[in-house]
Amino acid sequence: MKIIKHEAGRVAGPGLYQMPAAVYHADPSPEPSLSSSLAKVLLDYSPEHARAAHPRLAAPRPADEEVEDKPTRPKEIGTAAHRLILGAGCDLTVIDAADYKGKDAQAARKAAYAAAGAPILAPDLAKAERAATRVLSHVAAISGCEGFATAPAEVVAVVRDVSGAWLRIMMDRVEIHPTHAIIWDVKSSSQSSAPQGLGRRVEQMAMEVQAALYTRVLATLLPRLSGRIVFRWIFVEADEPNGVCVAQADGAGTEIGARKVAAAIHLWNRCRAADHWPGYPAEIVRVDYPEWAERRWSERESLDPQLAGVSYDVAQSPFRPLDMGSAA
Repeated sequence: MKIIKHEAGRVAGPGLYQMPAAVYHADPSPEPSLSSSLAKVLLDYSPEHARAAHPRLAAPRPADEEVEDKPTRPKEIGTAAHRLILGAGCDLTVIDAADYKGKDAQAARKAAYAAAGAPILAPDLAKAERAATRVLSHVAAISGCEGFATAPAEVVAVVRDVSGAWLRIMMDRVEIHPTHAIIWDVKSSSQSSAPQGLGRRVEQMAMEVQAALYTRVLATLLPRLSGRIVFRWIFVEADEPNGVCVAQADGAGTEIGARKVAAAIHLWNRCRAADHWPGYPAEIVRVDYPEWAERRWSERESLDPQLAGVSYDVAQSPFRPLDMGSAA
């Protein structure tokens, strides 16, 4: 399937596209569509939150009320590394300064963002370049990953799901072969990329939802490859030595991700059909204390010598005054 260049506005229909990130995030689908980030909001917060986060469904705000993510140097390093790894994305604007304390550096940063660019300090660019070089060399050395470097980058897929919902994704890179496809997603972070911690990280960030939705969308667009599409993450540490780990979900993660996506699409369709986006319940709820926390405290009661002899019946406390009598 041909990848179509698209610069502005809505797309005509389902397909593969390359477009500016701003166009994608504004939702270029023929009808309001569900993305992986919105699916996570639906599941982790509420339909009310999802509507408020949607670029075409949220109530408009006055310009002076617009809230933007505050830029940070770590975010800018991650954006630059992403750009260098993929060879696509916002143009980098290198600012020749050690930090943003000076007025000139602050002004240059503000101007770069206003022009939809990606500002980065000169010393931070060196960090991003090291991370990008490490990713490209590490991935190229892994069997089965040779196609990453030359695969099309930042490819958008727009489809109408069998459920009727419009879905959209932006893949960092995608390899489409006659017999299979590989979707690539690069995650740059200060967190560890050690294999033993990735399962918890994937669960905490609901990355299985992204993997499942991306796979579902591409399979809908290319049904001949259904069941033969692999989603892979490339985790890279922002700090030296920039450890890199290539990973994909196991059977449990794949199954749970697919079920979460099915639930999100169901909620999306129900809310769209009724134009009703409920928030949190208007009632008093009972907080479920985590079982693991209960077990941890019980174990401490048994093992911590500082808690030896503690009386949990206040009436039997050895420190109760003898002349206290009845507490009443």
